[in-house]
Amino acid sequence: MNETLLSRFGFPSIEEDWSPQALVSTQSVPYLLGLVLVMFTTYSWATSNASLKKLPYVNPPKLFSSAQAKREYRDSSKSILQSARKQYPNKPYRMTTEFGEVVMLQSEWFDEIRNTSSLNFLKTVSQERICEIPGFEPLAAFGTDGELMQIIARKQLTKLLAQVTAPLSEEAAFAVSIHMGESPEWREVLLLPAMNDMIARMSSRVFLGEELSRNEEWLQITQGYTVDAFDAMNMLTKYPINVRPYIGWLFPECRRVKDYYTRAKALIDPVMKKREDMRRAALAAGEPVPVYNDALEWIVQEAKAINSTYDAATFQLILSAVAIQTTSDLLHSVIVNLIQHPESMQAVRDEIVQVLGTDGWKKTSLYNMKVMDSAIKETQRVRPFFLAMRRSVEADTVLSDGTILKKGSRLHIDTHRMVDPEIYENPEEWRGDRFLQLRSQSGKEHAAQLVTTTVDHFGFGHGMHACPGRFFAANEMKVALCHLLIKYDWELAPGTDVSVMFTGFNQRANRNTKVLCRKRKTVEIDLDSI
Repeated sequence: MNETLLSRFGFPSIEEDWSPQALVSTQSVPYLLGLVLVMFTTYSWATSNASLKKLPYVNPPKLFSSAQAKREYRDSSKSILQSARKQYPNKPYRMTTEFGEVVMLQSEWFDEIRNTSSLNFLKTVSQERICEIPGFEPLAAFGTDGELMQIIARKQLTKLLAQVTAPLSEEAAFAVSIHMGESPEWREVLLLPAMNDMIARMSSRVFLGEELSRNEEWLQITQGYTVDAFDAMNMLTKYPINVRPYIGWLFPECRRVKDYYTRAKALIDPVMKKREDMRRAALAAGEPVPVYNDALEWIVQEAKAINSTYDAATFQLILSAVAIQTTSDLLHSVIVNLIQHPESMQAVRDEIVQVLGTDGWKKTSLYNMKVMDSAIKETQRVRPFFLAMRRSVEADTVLSDGTILKKGSRLHIDTHRMVDPEIYENPEEWRGDRFLQLRSQSGKEHAAQLVTTTVDHFGFGHGMHACPGRFFAANEMKVALCHLLIKYDWELAPGTDVSVMFTGFNQRANRNTKVLCRKRKTVEIDLDSI
């Protein structure tokens, strides 16, 4: 069953029309009653938020239907944003998105709101209501247990960076051998799935240890969950928010997500029980309690410290999904950009040889890969994951211009400064050494680093909700790139599609991009023997 079946049941998506005429054509009394309820709810909300009426509306809905406005948002959000910047420079305005009416701010506002506690990134997940569908419990936990995840990322994961470089390298070597092979002949590879698997293996090595990182069932679960969960979210946003929890079972992606979640619990729960039994046995015998240094142990420690409950499998899935989705997407784009700019690829290779040849696998070695750091940050700048950052309004909030954001509403912040010609010269052009050059300028050494967030670069977000795992992600990508670039030659497959996939404010790497790779006959440094 799929979207075709939904249409048979009479469920229109935003691709169709939710006008009274369209609903009457279904001859469905429940729909007419639902329409009355929606109209009443919309009217009540609109009249209670009168301060927004002064704000211009760039794609207003029709009187009884927002379907066309939502289609415009999904298909043409980039051009809508560009037009709004010219019409309303540095001023708030309204836009219709899949969430409904939202307030839009230009990038210049970010310094004002970046640490406003009533504006929450994590809570936007629960606003979508997709996390109410069985199997999406990890997404619900992302909103409710976000504090716990941030603590673990900032405290435990970052603290471990110096210890995980060598294990990450071992797992990267294993992954490239699987996907790129050992042949000196050209081999065609579908790039994004290969990067998904590589990052899944590397992340699992740190999050779960060596045993589960090589467990093929776990790797299938964590990758499958990530792909299907995000695909399902993309499809479900075509439907009204309050309908989503009840139609998820109609989508095969949602049913697979539920199955992956069940299988994840079947793998993780026995491990947690075994560890707890061993702790109790050690205490009873007066012996030292076993110590583990992975995400399964971190959640036990940190949940206890803040008196919070947790589900290990749920936490592990959302931790893995976030790591795989964003990191593999960026790694894919970095590879494509380097292939298209061979002089930059060679510069990165030369730096890898020089740094690792001198210092080996150290945390400081990765910091000293400044050419690579610049190429990754430039890729983020040219093609950020989101065209606009989003925030849930958790309490009535007044902006400096007097605009009142009501509790329960949604705020988005345009990230256009990343491609603003007043900030970056020739902003549409990818320049691998752009941030390397900025690093050499007085006062910009810190701001030009990959992990630094500023109002001019939102690659990892900004403010109190900046990605807490960015330090680990940066190191993970650098280790992966070392193995990919030193061990293999790269070309784009003839005629392959490298265009960006747009849906609303989301920009994704093209999952159909194919590359050619071959094992290099001569390498400047043996990464596996360092």
